[in-house]
Amino acid sequence: MKTAQPIAPSSTSNPPAGATPPMRILQVFPTYKPAYVYGGPIFSVSYLCEQMVRQGHEVELLTTTANGPDELDVETGVPLDVDGVRVYYFRRWTKDHTHFSPALLWHLWKNCRRYDVVHIQSWWNTVVILSVVVCWLRGVRPVLSPRGMLSGFSFSKSHASLKHLFHRHVGRRLLRRTVCHVTSPLELEECKAEGLEAFLLPNLLPLPAEPPPRPPSDGVLRLAFLSRIHPKKNLEGTLQALSLLDFPFELHIAGSGEEAYLEELKTRSRALGLEERVNWVGHLHGTEKFEFLARADVFLLLSHNENFANVVIEALSVGTPVLVSEGVGLSAFVREEGLGWVTDLAPESIAAALSTAFEAPSKREEIRRRGPALIQERFSAEKLVPAYIQAYREHLRHESA
Repeated sequence: MKTAQPIAPSSTSNPPAGATPPMRILQVFPTYKPAYVYGGPIFSVSYLCEQMVRQGHEVELLTTTANGPDELDVETGVPLDVDGVRVYYFRRWTKDHTHFSPALLWHLWKNCRRYDVVHIQSWWNTVVILSVVVCWLRGVRPVLSPRGMLSGFSFSKSHASLKHLFHRHVGRRLLRRTVCHVTSPLELEECKAEGLEAFLLPNLLPLPAEPPPRPPSDGVLRLAFLSRIHPKKNLEGTLQALSLLDFPFELHIAGSGEEAYLEELKTRSRALGLEERVNWVGHLHGTEKFEFLARADVFLLLSHNENFANVVIEALSVGTPVLVSEGVGLSAFVREEGLGWVTDLAPESIAAALSTAFEAPSKREEIRRRGPALIQERFSAEKLVPAYIQAYREHLRHESA
């Protein structure tokens, strides 16, 4: 990230010739770069904002100084240029995932009516929930991206009973005062089940123009996992499935997580006799992430639930086939486009899918040739930013009708 610097009150690039008039867009996101500890959404939200600015729109973003248990060392309460986006950081009063920030909410109260669209990201924290309340009280109906927080898995974990109680009496009413943006058919179904208005557009991601080179095959199936290491990702089930395989393989795990949980997984790996076949890589970022993915024969993401899964697109963008669970938002896309394999979470099913992948080198090579161009076509900024702007404009027309 470029060094954040104070900036003048307003400036955006001129829109391309023939483009629709620029929009004034406010994004509200509890965490923002360089707080990469929070995983994939920071990459996709920041890239969306940056590309909207590049295409001539005025984008401002409100966030907190959250950086895990620590705080970002940034100036607060003033606009900073963060890779071209005007970002306001605000101190939070809490050090946990609630991110309570009265200063952010007060700024939103004073300014939310200045924008054409207010787009709020996530759910289940005080920044987002109270931002929806602020917009409601100020007569603004925001766009809300719940980021998988309305899934059955989310309701079953971490304060489950409190979530159900809040949702039944308060949350559902607040959500109906928004228009939901979802990133996958699975998430769209979740919103429809709640009776919510929603539109579907995928995440926007920075992708390499050309896939990095990959080493020649040596008969060993190289498997890769790259994500935040968290119980949601089902690495326990993945390791169990690997213990059932009868062909040569190696698994490379990239990502960071709580140290106690990492040690638990390493202990399980040793108990299953996988210690020599599992390599713990640590956190990867930028170019090294794509090089890591390109070296794999198959990328694995066998999560209990993922509303989208940025890393699936990143793996396919370098030509690496994927094996995903049915709970991954992109599973239908993978199946329909023939970009890999989809399985349930039973270790026996995962092992069977891996065996199928091992025995299909020609299909893996076909995906490696076809995948990058398909991903560039479907998920380019040139295609998706205008789609987001069109969705915003449809929302505005609906509100003014």
